[in-house]
Amino acid sequence: MNPIKKRGKKRKQEGKIKKRSQQELSSSDPTRDQNVPSSLDSTASSSSYLTPQDGVYFQKHLQDHYKGFVHLTVDRLQHDFHQHAKNALERLRDAQYYQYDIVMAGGKHSSRTFVKRTLVGNPGITYKYLGLRLFAHAWSGPGATSLLKSIGDMNESMIKMTEKFPDNGRCDYNLTLINYMEPKIHTKVGFKDEADYNMGKVSVSWHADSSLESGSSIGVYHCLPTQRNTKWDWKIALRNNDSTTIKPVVVNTKDGDAYFLLKNFNETHQHCVLAGSQTNRISSTHRVAVTLEDTYDYILKRVKIARKRFRLQTEAIQSLQSPVSGLDAKVIRYCCRVLTEVETEWIAQYWLQGAQHDKMHLWWQRPMKTLEAYWCALEVYTCRLYNYLCSYESIRTINDTIPIDVIKVLIIELKIRQSFREQWDERRADKIYPRRISLNYRPEARPTFEDDKNERLPKDLTSSIQELSILLEMDCGVNVKTTNKINTSSFTEEVTDTATTNKCKKQSKEEHTSNVKKQKKKKR
Repeated sequence: MNPIKKRGKKRKQEGKIKKRSQQELSSSDPTRDQNVPSSLDSTASSSSYLTPQDGVYFQKHLQDHYKGFVHLTVDRLQHDFHQHAKNALERLRDAQYYQYDIVMAGGKHSSRTFVKRTLVGNPGITYKYLGLRLFAHAWSGPGATSLLKSIGDMNESMIKMTEKFPDNGRCDYNLTLINYMEPKIHTKVGFKDEADYNMGKVSVSWHADSSLESGSSIGVYHCLPTQRNTKWDWKIALRNNDSTTIKPVVVNTKDGDAYFLLKNFNETHQHCVLAGSQTNRISSTHRVAVTLEDTYDYILKRVKIARKRFRLQTEAIQSLQSPVSGLDAKVIRYCCRVLTEVETEWIAQYWLQGAQHDKMHLWWQRPMKTLEAYWCALEVYTCRLYNYLCSYESIRTINDTIPIDVIKVLIIELKIRQSFREQWDERRADKIYPRRISLNYRPEARPTFEDDKNERLPKDLTSSIQELSILLEMDCGVNVKTTNKINTSSFTEEVTDTATTNKCKKQSKEEHTSNVKKQKKKKR
């Protein structure tokens, strides 16, 4: 036989064998697409997103473009963990821990969440999202019930699971945000359609979790609470933040599954929850939340420093022969900002969620009373400073000049506080609360301003601001213009050490000396 024909016949036989082996492999793997080319190009699917029905297209796409997402099905979890976790989450439901939140998406309009939530975590930790601060039920320490401690045990198990994955990032979870979700047929308000890819109804829209430590992981366990219907069809969708060419994916889940967003996955991707049709879902999302400004220890330290420095400022007014030299405008500004912070970001946020919210949060009851006491003290010092400045004209000597820098700072800070108080009054009066929130969880107006009226400025600071403005205009020729644009973004400018304090005092004295020289020139 011709050698060339012989080689051609051999190649033909090898091709038939290869084709037969591929067919056998496809028939033995039910998830494998029968028509998948060897290149496994994920763009072969005509859909705008991929699902497990796309077979190996889906698997390869998930491996190539969604590294850091790990899905553990219930059969890969320990049976005891599943039983204990599910039991704890159901007991939280029975004890009425899950409640709707009223949030301000975009900072403008109030809306009720589609899901009920509760926060459990380290003592004193909080979590802020969409303008609402959630106060964690403590899973350890005073006030931690056996039920809350069981959530802490569950958290430890989630940490151990995460640590087993390579390149897991930081996973010392300090809180869990637990969501109780209703299916499409039970909710009174219809779910929105997923508009970008036509994935169906969404229970939680596209988002990346916020207020987390950079490079930290997220661990999620979810389950089907006990109910008559057992049909489970809840799904998770993922998409890449930066690329429009990388298709999103939809992952099917089962009752008792866990999934993880490892390391910086949450920073480079978004996820959403596609609503189930008939059954409820409880998900426990374990996170490493930032603690720089979101803990009780943080705000307690701030108010302690502010009260001490404000007290020293008021004592300087009474003790010095020339009181102006004892006032430091930057210290006054720091103290005023801490007062506004504890009032608006802690006390008002806590009581916005109602009297029952306070009864349920056993750990927070004493800390909130402490914060209100510090707030009251700072209010008293503010009032003393205000009264002194208003009466300064009648008691100053011929060589004294009015403390312009202090008055300017106080006017600015009172305007900021007044703006916040008006915003909070408007927020508490929103009609959404009587329409959509049960009575015990409707806002309480705190802190209160009825007691000790003579020792504190009124709640409405308009007249106080006008008096200080007139004082500047009359005595110094300074025109204090009222502005509607007030910077309320930062409360963290503070004098942190002795060197900085001395520098601020030096600058204040230099400004004072400069003002004295200007006054003398005018008199001449």
